[in-house]
Amino acid sequence: PRKLERWWGPPSYPATFVEHDLTPGALVTYFMTSPEGDKHYGWWRIGTVDAPRGLTMEDGFGDADGKPLTDKTGQLRMRLFEHEGGTRMELFDQFPSLEQMEEMLKMGMEEGLRQAVGQMDALL
Repeated sequence: PRKLERWWGPPSYPATFVEHDLTPGALVTYFMTSPEGDKHYGWWRIGTVDAPRGLTMEDGFGDADGKPLTDKTGQLRMRLFEHEGGTRMELFDQFPSLEQMEEMLKMGMEEGLRQAVGQMDALL
């Protein structure tokens, strides 16, 4: 979880993982801290694990106690594969509606994820 923290949140919103168990059915909880010190909580419910090639999970927002809030969830799929002598990672996030996807984009999800994943090369 400490390595995951080094890239999951964007540089200005670092992530801290509280519960971390990447087994099917497990709940992973984390929070990201804003530059002002505000904490934004999230969670994953692990679906499938195909180590070391990929995993699927339901993801969403949580409350300060780590309890999942279920009004806005998505399905996230991560896949690793060989590519041009290295490894490529793909992340797919599926939303239950176009409206929810648009809301997440307005919240800065695309840019935040781009910044977060952009830290991967330095970590590796």
